[in-house]
Amino acid sequence: MAASRIVICDDHEIVREALRARLDAVPDFEVVGEAADGRKVIDVVRRTRPDLVVIDVELPGSDGISASVRMLELWPEQKILVFTAHDQASVCDLVAQAGGQGCVSKSASTSEIERACRAVLGGATWFETVSGQVDGEGDELRRLRSLSGRELEILNLLAGGMRASDIAEATGLQKATVYTHVRNVVNKLGVQTRTQAAAMAIQYSFLNPSDAPVRPVKPARGTPANSR
Repeated sequence: MAASRIVICDDHEIVREALRARLDAVPDFEVVGEAADGRKVIDVVRRTRPDLVVIDVELPGSDGISASVRMLELWPEQKILVFTAHDQASVCDLVAQAGGQGCVSKSASTSEIERACRAVLGGATWFETVSGQVDGEGDELRRLRSLSGRELEILNLLAGGMRASDIAEATGLQKATVYTHVRNVVNKLGVQTRTQAAAMAIQYSFLNPSDAPVRPVKPARGTPANSR
């Protein structure tokens, strides 16, 4: 049986990478395209014609709900699953009104995301488990709350694209100390890579990579630093 073709749309590259890894790990799923905003996803879907689009709610250019409406105007049979970190009951209402078939939390486990995708791909809807709130903090949220302020600062800088050497210069820390903090973050969150750690933190709004300083560009050799 051919793999189900999936397009993902999220404005955070690190979240797209994490979601792609989670979906590509499923043997009969294939991610065939990515987009970072609600306008570009239309072009990606037109080009790839996927079986399913997994799209974030808040996007630059055009939000996920508006983009879903547009996709369904162009391709009425297109299956859409909205990926959200917001108040789930209200978002699910908007998704249903727009014609989307499902809504799943960004904090959902890989197995739940897989079940949501399979339900929508099979012609069913996936709203009921998303709208129900779980009492108390989830395990991932508790782990995130265990990070120190310095660990969150370094994780945010990494998510913004800075290298360890740049972070050491920006924070006044030794590069070895930066690596130690990164290792501690990965261990505390129970993930395998710093990309997974940053994606988890973004999903729970613990990070905002757009607030991280741009990685400094060193002047070309022989060029005065204050030259115009």
